[in-house]
Amino acid sequence: MDVSPDDRQALTSEYGPDGRRGRHVVLIDIATASLIRRIDLGPDSRPHTALFLPDGLRAVATMQYSDQLALVDLEAGIVLRTYPTGGCEGHMLRLSPEGTRSYVTSREGAGTLSVIFLEEDRPPVVIATGLGAEGLAVTPDGGEVWVANRGETSISIVDTESLEVVATLGSRPAAGRIGMANGYAIVPNGGRGALVPQYLRLWDVVSRRLVAEVPIRDGEPEGGNFGVLIQHGTALVSDPGEGTIQAFDLDGLTGRGPLAIGYDAPDGMAWSPVRLEVVAR
Repeated sequence: MDVSPDDRQALTSEYGPDGRRGRHVVLIDIATASLIRRIDLGPDSRPHTALFLPDGLRAVATMQYSDQLALVDLEAGIVLRTYPTGGCEGHMLRLSPEGTRSYVTSREGAGTLSVIFLEEDRPPVVIATGLGAEGLAVTPDGGEVWVANRGETSISIVDTESLEVVATLGSRPAAGRIGMANGYAIVPNGGRGALVPQYLRLWDVVSRRLVAEVPIRDGEPEGGNFGVLIQHGTALVSDPGEGTIQAFDLDGLTGRGPLAIGYDAPDGMAWSPVRLEVVAR
C-alpha cells in the first residue's frame, strides 16, 4: 500500500492466493474510497508491492513470478517497460528518496537485494544479504538499505554508495518486515509458517542500537505475519490473523492500545491526511 505525493490517491496490488495469482495494481481515490482503475501487469506477474514515483503519475511494482519490475503509467493504465531484477521471487520494493533507484528483495534462493537503476541503461546490481530476504527500508538520506532476512536471524545493512553489506544486526526468528521513520526502525517477527514467540523490536537507526522490544501477542509461539508503519510518533502493527491494528508510542514502545479491531486480514499500511468523505457523511 502506498499514498501519492499529493495524498489524494492510494496504490495497492492484487497479490492473490497461490491457486489464483493476481496480476493487477489498483489505483484508488482516497476521499471517496472509490476505484479509479485496475492496471493489468500480465500473466505470471503476481505483484506484491507497488509504489508511486515522485511525479505521482507513474509507479513501479514488483512482478514476483517473472522476476521483473514494472514501470507503470497510472493515467494511461499501461506498463511502460519492465526491468529484470536478477533475483529469485522479488517480493518487496522500496525507492531511493529521489526515485531514481528501486530496491527489490528476493526471498528465494540465496536471498538478495537488487538495485535497479530506473533512469540508466544498466543491469541490476544483486547483493546477497541472507536467506529469505524480504522486508526492507531505506534511510531518509538514502545512504542505507536495511534488509530483514526472514530465513535467518539477521538484518543486513547495505551502503548505497559501495553497494555492499556494511553491517549485520541480530533479529528474532522469522523477522520479515521493517518500518522506518523519525530516526527509528521497527521490526516484527513471525510468518511464513513459522511458530515463534512474536515480538516488535525498536532500533535506533543512527547508532544501530536495539532500544526496546515488546510481545505483539502473548509471547507464546504462534504463526502469523505483521505489517508495520511509523506515523506521527506512533508505531502501528497490523495483525492479519487477529484482524487488528495495534498502536505503540514510538518512545520505547510504551502506551500500547488498539487502533482498529474486527478488520478482514489487515496487512500493509500507508497514511494520508485526506479525510474519507464516505465516512464523514
